[in-house]
Amino acid sequence: MVKLMQSATLHVKVKPELAKGLKELSKKRETSVGELVRQAVVSCYQIDLLALNEKQRRALEAFQGGYISLGKLAEEMGMNVLQTRRWLQEHDIPQNNSFLEADVDNA
Repeated sequence: MVKLMQSATLHVKVKPELAKGLKELSKKRETSVGELVRQAVVSCYQIDLLALNEKQRRALEAFQGGYISLGKLAEEMGMNVLQTRRWLQEHDIPQNNSFLEADVDNA
């Protein structure tokens, strides 16, 4: 079964120089301006993360900053590593994985 996500449309006005910078960045990152804005909003206003306790929020921030491992984050979240990966994915939090596609064949 496929889980469908509904979207809401927001209209945002920005200064021309910001719009120009976003367009340039979107070309460099090979993504859309809309996706850049979505990523920025999610990273700044992760409303659903307010339910986390202080220790979990700090651990998540440390993970996002590259200061702790996924295993340590899982420990602080009270989950195993697989559950933590799924939770991160559900909350659109990058996992900073670094592997090659060839690694999948060798797994």
